Amino acid sequence: MTHTRSVLKKWKKSFKVRNYDPDQATQEKLLSGISQYVGKAIMCDKEMIMEATNDPDELCKIGDSMYKATMYGEVLAIKRTNKDVKEKLSILQKVNHVNLVNLMGISYDADGDRFLVYENAENGSLENWLFPDSEASLDSLAFLSWSQRIHIALDFDNGLHYMHDHTQPSIVHWDVRERNILVDSNFKAKLANFSTARPVTNSSMPKVDVFAFGVLLLELLSGKRAIETEENGEVVMLYKDLREVLKVEEKSVERLQKWIDPKLENCYPLDGALSLAALATTCTQENAQARPSLAEVVLNLSVLAQSSPKTMHKFSTSKFKTDSIVEVVIPVETR
Repeated sequence: MTHTRSVLKKWKKSFKVRNYDPDQATQEKLLSGISQYVGKAIMCDKEMIMEATNDPDELCKIGDSMYKATMYGEVLAIKRTNKDVKEKLSILQKVNHVNLVNLMGISYDADGDRFLVYENAENGSLENWLFPDSEASLDSLAFLSWSQRIHIALDFDNGLHYMHDHTQPSIVHWDVRERNILVDSNFKAKLANFSTARPVTNSSMPKVDVFAFGVLLLELLSGKRAIETEENGEVVMLYKDLREVLKVEEKSVERLQKWIDPKLENCYPLDGALSLAALATTCTQENAQARPSLAEVVLNLSVLAQSSPKTMHKFSTSKFKTDSIVEVVIPVETR
């Protein structure tokens, strides 16, 4: 937070001595149209943005309509869009949390282009880590450890929990998926992309985020996508697939081990894996009202994070018995 404030100070100081748009009337009109939505974000110089992104150049691209740029000595991410961003800005001014991507500034031009300037996440999206496009996109040894996965899950759950329970009115994200989870240089996760976020109007809306969060837990656990098509053309939904894995209790531990992401190579606590599977199953129940709140999920993940060692050694599966594992699964109580 101190770092963010220092960046904003530099921007505001520069703002006082720059002329952004030769068409002052146009600029004032744009400012008046969005002034009620902008909280801490400041107006940026479009010319500086164009220069920082090379007009913008494909080489600066880091995602759909996203570009990396260096401004005021900081590496930032800039989204270019011609869509109306008033609703997004109305949401962004209400949120301020370490696990939500911070909007640093905005810029408009007379042609209808909008530029949203965000803090940059050096390690990209969670999608890049779980599902790299090719073998060349990530080093063969670069993958998320068990501890990193648990802490990433806890981070973006904290961000969602903040939106659900600590904003007025409560806000739902409604697009919780791996591409909207960004990872910084310290592998701290931040929730991004508030295009579909909106105020809560009924009790069922937050449960949509809870279900999506449960699916993300399953992706972290298995290394598989939420929906996959097998060679025979059958469509497999991950949350239903796990139910089948755990269906026969006496075989559940063995089957879960085969189902878990092979990149982990058994370097994880089996009791923790089964607890995470149980938590994800609870979050993805068909009955929305039976799903836990994100506050309850945070509590369970916090316990898992505290019990997850920073490093793990391969274990012998013969040391574990189903009965002893079931006893340590963290119960989830629903409201």
